[in-house]
Amino acid sequence: MSTYTAILWDMDGTIIDSAPGIYSSFRYAFERLGAEPLTDEQLRPYLGPPLLVSFQEILNCTEDEARAAVDVYREDYLTRGVYVAEVYPGVRESLTHLRGTGTPLGLASSKSLSGINLVAERFDLRHYFDAWGTASDDQSRSAKADVVAYALDQLVEAGHDTSRVILVGDRIHDVEGAAANGIDSVLVGWGYGNDAERAAATRFAATPDDLLRILTD
Repeated sequence: MSTYTAILWDMDGTIIDSAPGIYSSFRYAFERLGAEPLTDEQLRPYLGPPLLVSFQEILNCTEDEARAAVDVYREDYLTRGVYVAEVYPGVRESLTHLRGTGTPLGLASSKSLSGINLVAERFDLRHYFDAWGTASDDQSRSAKADVVAYALDQLVEAGHDTSRVILVGDRIHDVEGAAANGIDSVLVGWGYGNDAERAAATRFAATPDDLLRILTD
């Protein structure tokens, strides 16, 4: 049994390594928009945050201009970039084990619904989750706190206990989104976060085995 009544999971950097496809789709958007391309190292901080926020920062543009940039990005990502990814070693086994305990699992990702659905189909992930919290395709729901709240609402509507929930993620946005909803967070060591981000979380799991111990002890 888990010590938590429900467990939420981030997707990018937590379940799947999606960096190569994301980098490529960013560059597609930069080329289409006539913007200066960035290196992988320069793009790494933008793995995880909502795309709308990322494009506003990178392009130093208005929200409407960033929305248009996200649409261009998704032209490439939803047809090609989304498939350039892999499930992290040991994570599927962790999901299977937790599913076997009967603990409700929910997804809480700032990736768009269309993108998440393609990832779930490609890697056969949908059956693990009782809640499907994603960003909306129209970008009206993209902040991590809003995505977490959406996933929690789904769990409540399904009759699950949300009195002690934890979010598994890899970036500071996961920590902040969890805190905004009054739940714990555990950041994983195989994602895109740094030591300072991990120190801000409730817990830290260096490996999938560490994560299982935290979630089931």
